[in-house]
Amino acid sequence: MPFAKKIFDSDFESYLKRNFPEHARRIIQARSIANLVRFFYPLLSFLIPIVFFATIALIIALFKSKILEEAQKGRFSEIITNTSIQSVIAGVFAVGIVFAFISFIIGLTFGFSKARDILFKSEELEAKMKHIWLIDKKDSQLPHLIRNQTTDHEPEA
Repeated sequence: MPFAKKIFDSDFESYLKRNFPEHARRIIQARSIANLVRFFYPLLSFLIPIVFFATIALIIALFKSKILEEAQKGRFSEIITNTSIQSVIAGVFAVGIVFAFISFIIGLTFGFSKARDILFKSEELEAKMKHIWLIDKKDSQLPHLIRNQTTDHEPEA
């Protein structure tokens, strides 16, 4: 259940939210941005070529009658027919599909690479904060250790 709210935070997470809320927000935000990047890079890489080539095919289909009418007047009347225009439309759309799948693979690669970079920076920040947390945790235990050592080894008068 990734969307369920966590009731219990770890000691580190509660320390981070309490003492460094901006860093906690950045870490959480980086994780969500990485998920969005993994989804939208491939999606947009696929959709942009599809829309581009489908638009070209649609324009040719819409002006098919005008193209045929003008072709009958010229010297290309034998070459440009109804079936040749349909073949051109199918060819343009096929090129668009092939290009879209190639773009999808490239977008998938770039999306996961970019998400990995975002997560790396987030984990780097989290590691720095964990070092501070561990030092603070050790420092908070230090007075107890010093007090125990001084009571055990009282100097003799």
